[in-house]
Amino acid sequence: MKNLNGKLALITGGSSGIGLALASKLFASGMSVAILARGQQRLDEALAIIEKSRLNPAQKLTAISANVADAAGIAQVLREFVAGYGLPDLVINCAGVAKSGYAEATPLEDFRWMMDIDYHGTVNVVQTLLPEFIARGSGHIVTISSLAGVVGVFGYTAYGGAKFAVRGYTDALRAEMKSRGIQVSCVFPPDTDTPQLSYENQFKPYETHVIAGSDKPLSAEKVADSIVRGIQKDKYAIVPGLEAKVLFFLVTHLGGLVYPVLDLLVKSASKKKAALQVAQTEKRGR
Repeated sequence: MKNLNGKLALITGGSSGIGLALASKLFASGMSVAILARGQQRLDEALAIIEKSRLNPAQKLTAISANVADAAGIAQVLREFVAGYGLPDLVINCAGVAKSGYAEATPLEDFRWMMDIDYHGTVNVVQTLLPEFIARGSGHIVTISSLAGVVGVFGYTAYGGAKFAVRGYTDALRAEMKSRGIQVSCVFPPDTDTPQLSYENQFKPYETHVIAGSDKPLSAEKVADSIVRGIQKDKYAIVPGLEAKVLFFLVTHLGGLVYPVLDLLVKSASKKKAALQVAQTEKRGR
């Protein structure tokens, strides 16, 4: 989708983080934009931010309060949206949640929560709009996976499972839609500086922090820039950031050879954790 000006974009999770950054950039390109999220107050605040990027008076800007995990509810909301604004040219599924933790300490409710929003939320939106996309014979669908959807990352059994599911769904969708004139993209972002990352960092296991090392999270704006460029080039796999691109290349080209490397990183992190625990114990004993 090289020319964005005058087109219509629908962005779930558009009230914050990557979704909000994308909405602002696409609005600045001349697109009409609809953002969808649960909280009306955050949607209203996001609209005020996006409005500052307006390119021309003809652009439409609206917000939809809905829960992507509610299949029946989101289907009804999207039908009403299409009736009022038309079928979007671009749909970006940014709605998502993340929470890390040791597998044995992660309650089943967290697994279901992430799967319901990250995976089923994406599927609910796409499957509702897909028949009309097919009937029209055009459109661009973007899903958001993660580097944790490319390789299993220590501490991310629940989140990784959901993001691998997004990747699998999108891979198959791409194969089916290519001959029907519908472009499909899957985004694999690294850690991104968003409110979601701040929430997630509270629960990260020590080893996960160590493995991440000194890697500085990308800004939501840089990730959004990369996604927009990928959309304009009709790329399938969009990987923001140089370090993420290197990891994506290694994992997708080395196959099982990447696991010994990951195991070494975990082993090193575990040793640091053990040494820290010994030091803390000795300090308390003084």
